[in-house]
Amino acid sequence: MEGDREYCSELSRTQGEPMLGTAEPVDIWLLLEYKPAWKSRAVEDNGLEDETNRWLEDSLKRCAERGLKARPQFIRRPDFDLGTTTLFIARNNSLGRIEASEYDAIREVDVLTSDLASVRENVYFVCTNGQRDLCCARYGLPTFARLQELVGARVWQTTHLGGHRFAPNVLALPQGILYGRVDVDVVDAFVTTIESGDVSRSHVRGRSAFPPEAQFAEMQVAGRVEALLDIRDDRVRFRTNLGEEEVRVRSASIPMQIVASCGDAESKDVYPISGTA
Repeated sequence: MEGDREYCSELSRTQGEPMLGTAEPVDIWLLLEYKPAWKSRAVEDNGLEDETNRWLEDSLKRCAERGLKARPQFIRRPDFDLGTTTLFIARNNSLGRIEASEYDAIREVDVLTSDLASVRENVYFVCTNGQRDLCCARYGLPTFARLQELVGARVWQTTHLGGHRFAPNVLALPQGILYGRVDVDVVDAFVTTIESGDVSRSHVRGRSAFPPEAQFAEMQVAGRVEALLDIRDDRVRFRTNLGEEEVRVRSASIPMQIVASCGDAESKDVYPISGTA
């Protein structure tokens, strides 16, 4: 019975698992509209034409050859089908967008160099793929619906963002921060914070352009981070609007036993990050 089911998101909250420093590091986000139903691993298992899948694979390969981690996402917006296909590319703290009538035009885009129309307003991407994990649909869909009421066409459903147990997960671009546990009852306050140009600190998982240690450290400094300068041993150094700031970080010596996904039969060891400025 559903009432007896244990959801990984609820278990993570009950255990008090920290979220900060859990965003997967990503240099380039590639978010492609795909309207049909999503399978569990939608980006790899889909009904796109072979040419489009090859373009996607080639784009990821070219990024990797340059030492850049690109992450592909499928997106959709069921109530705003304009008869076009949208592609977003986020890189270097900017967000670009192209709308095309066919995937042919999308395949002409160079993920590394194409100059797409700049998007300056916040766009929100909510993981809702219940085929991958039950929590993503159970908690993500209500959050998506409320976001849609507040920001209209600036919110999209998306495939797996990583970290099912932190559902509802929301990626905000071009801000570049992944948020977790953005429950439907906090969406209004969350949007107010993001739209004002601030960070919703109680929901931060991390800035995806940074490695986990720097994701954690960014939230400890007094100033606004302008650049990550270096990471040496247990120290993370930033340039901020107040000057250079340094944070000491460490991983827990004793792991937490965490159920990472609703489909997992066994728990895994997780070592949360902590530290001080």
